[in-house]
Amino acid sequence: MLLIRLLALLAIALPFASSATAAGRYFAPDQESASGVIAADASGALHAAYSGYDGVASSVVTYRYCASACETEGNWQSLPLPFSEPELVQIAVTPDGRPRLMIQSSMFVAGASVLFSYAECNTACTDAASWTIVPIANKAEETLGGLFQYRINEHSFALDASGRPWFVYTDANYGAEPDHYGTFLTTCAADCTDPENWTDTNVAVRLPEQYTTESWDQVALAVTPDGRPRLLGKVWALDADGNQIENGEGLYYYECDAACDDRARWRRTRIIDTGFGSYPNPGWDLEVLPDGRPRAVLFAGDSMAQDSLDHTLIYLWCDTACDSDANWYGHGVTATGDGEAPDLALTSTSNPRIAFLGEHGDLGYLSCDVDCQSDTGRWSLALQDSTADASADRPTALPFTCDAEIWQGFLPRIALAGDAPWFAYDLVVEARCLYQEVGDPLITYEFHELWRGSRLSWGTGTLVPPPTGTAAATLRP
Repeated sequence: MLLIRLLALLAIALPFASSATAAGRYFAPDQESASGVIAADASGALHAAYSGYDGVASSVVTYRYCASACETEGNWQSLPLPFSEPELVQIAVTPDGRPRLMIQSSMFVAGASVLFSYAECNTACTDAASWTIVPIANKAEETLGGLFQYRINEHSFALDASGRPWFVYTDANYGAEPDHYGTFLTTCAADCTDPENWTDTNVAVRLPEQYTTESWDQVALAVTPDGRPRLLGKVWALDADGNQIENGEGLYYYECDAACDDRARWRRTRIIDTGFGSYPNPGWDLEVLPDGRPRAVLFAGDSMAQDSLDHTLIYLWCDTACDSDANWYGHGVTATGDGEAPDLALTSTSNPRIAFLGEHGDLGYLSCDVDCQSDTGRWSLALQDSTADASADRPTALPFTCDAEIWQGFLPRIALAGDAPWFAYDLVVEARCLYQEVGDPLITYEFHELWRGSRLSWGTGTLVPPPTGTAAATLRP
């Protein structure tokens, strides 16, 4: 992607003013929970899930279902699924409304430290007997690999139009025999509750004789309706001989149309650099139109080649020959600081909807219906759910030695039910706690996490009017 084609931030144009009708509530306010996710099926019904986080619910994944009028808590059905120490959950739904989960948990076997389990239900899904959960893959976590697992969204699980599951993960397991290094696309054509029916393909350059493997990070997966996989991730790309290719690491797009168990059938291109840093973390997501054309979002990190893009959200698109960087275009859609952890969805008319975190941890929402793949797209920015509202919904008592509580959003998700947006995300409250040793006049402090919970949000957020001039609007001035 040519950087001169990536435009600097423009004002976000709001077609009209609107009052806010957004609302929200916690999935389980009386317990700790994490990794809240949400999906909608073709009928408009909602499917959600989250993992337990505290001692009482730490061995449960909860599945929830609502057929209609989901603003009302009483219209949701809930099912706790026993599962040993779940961490992260992803959800997808077949076109006819059958839910599928991908659950990440810890393990310590043969060098592996992370286990991935597939959960499937085909009927009566609020009955535990209708669910089958099987392990389908594991991996060794890299050094510091799990440090940001509750900050960076996973976009690695998807279904195609036939309901076939696809999953992608990275591994660096030296303890396995043989070594299991690379980036593995995993899928199952039928009878997916039998782990033997899952196969994987290493799409990373791997030269065992040179002890060389291409490094990937935060791989996002999308699958066309007819089952052609697409990947987006940060790659330290190598050529076939194991040499680093020109331009070094960056955000790469991968596609394959047939015989995708052969790495040679994959095509790729470098779109743009991702930037670096953490707090906030760079992040991205990928979706495809019904005809397979890709749409993506990138929250850029520090030290972008174009300085004005640091810590901004960029909408990316390509309409033809997408294995060439010259055919990718992009447009900045937020002010500096807004846009972390983006989650992208496409409406029935292929227009983008994006959930993200604002600079201060609030849940933000971006939408566009006019000229979205252009320099003049009419984007609307809304404050969907503020940390102030979320904290007022569940006041948390502070220990007597603590003060200065901080509420922070994490892991935002969006689902479109009949094109209406629904959101799930996590809230964490921390407090500054003061310490003083006996006889020591010095007072020290540390921040401690007090509570974590997954939250649901819906309705129309507070629209943020565009500023004068050419600066982008800020979610919370």
